[in-house]
Amino acid sequence: MSTEYTRSQQALSRECIQEALFLLMQDQPLDDITISAISERSGISRMGFYRNYKTKTDVLNDYFRGELQRVLGRITDVEPMTAEKLTPVYFGYIQDHGERFKLALAGAGDNAFYQPFIELVSDFFSQNIRRAWFTGPYAEYWKQFVSSGLYAVTVTWIKEDFATPIPTLVSVTNHLAAQPPRPVPNVAIDDNNVTDDGTDVSE
Repeated sequence: MSTEYTRSQQALSRECIQEALFLLMQDQPLDDITISAISERSGISRMGFYRNYKTKTDVLNDYFRGELQRVLGRITDVEPMTAEKLTPVYFGYIQDHGERFKLALAGAGDNAFYQPFIELVSDFFSQNIRRAWFTGPYAEYWKQFVSSGLYAVTVTWIKEDFATPIPTLVSVTNHLAAQPPRPVPNVAIDDNNVTDDGTDVSE
């Protein structure tokens, strides 16, 4: 029972700290906000802050990890789980909850929620893509490419205040994600043994 109470108190403390940070970011950039200011605004002591977070960036990452988990949870429930069905749900959620995304980008820069985004979206692809080719190094690089591309599209859309219609974004991101792999020779290329036209001269 005490453990459950402790978790509840920790969740409440973190929520207060997050709320305080976003309130402060309405008036100043993240770099100018002090831990003392967050503590004063939240009613959580500095010691309490450091029991929950090491840095202000950790606060943002924690908040957006929760937001992204919620949108990915909604996406996971979509049937059938196809790109055409998933991406409108994703962009719709971001638009409906856009104020804090906009505030974070304005106050903390374009990488404001990059870390939790890449981690969670990559995990989503790993858990839900069942194509035969989605294994090994190809899958790892594909996840990084598509996750980073989706992040860049999302940030640009938020910064333009959601001006581009969602169907346009769906078309762009689905094309980005749906390119099938092309046959690639399973050999390492040694630059010293390859001519300008790609001919291997090692033999």
